[in-house]
Amino acid sequence: MALYMLDTDISSYLIRGAQPALIAAFRKHVASCCISSMTAAELLFGAKKRNSKILTQNVKAYCDLLPIRDWTMEAAKAYARIRLETEAKGTPLGAMDMLIAASAIAEGAVLVTNNIAHFSKVSELKIENWADG
Repeated sequence: MALYMLDTDISSYLIRGAQPALIAAFRKHVASCCISSMTAAELLFGAKKRNSKILTQNVKAYCDLLPIRDWTMEAAKAYARIRLETEAKGTPLGAMDMLIAASAIAEGAVLVTNNIAHFSKVSELKIENWADG
């Protein structure tokens, strides 16, 4: 069974309750889903920045629902490969995106994201988009 690591954008959609196709895919695979600690950090930052108690509660509930994968040495090695590859191609990713991609690679997970064009720059990363129905 595949392991699915949900990116920050997909997680945000799920927290807001948007997109019925995405919610259906999530329900189908929820037992195989996780998030990276970087995604948790981005979600918590977003809630704090908006100063919304309800959003903060929803983010915390979401983070309690899914396993959060910690940063590992394997992820650090994957990060180094990703950064080297994307900088050599002249197509670097943002720092958080490289960290999230590295976490997915280290876990052997498929990264579920709505930003396929962005993450497809990482050759060893497996990606899916559940938001496109």
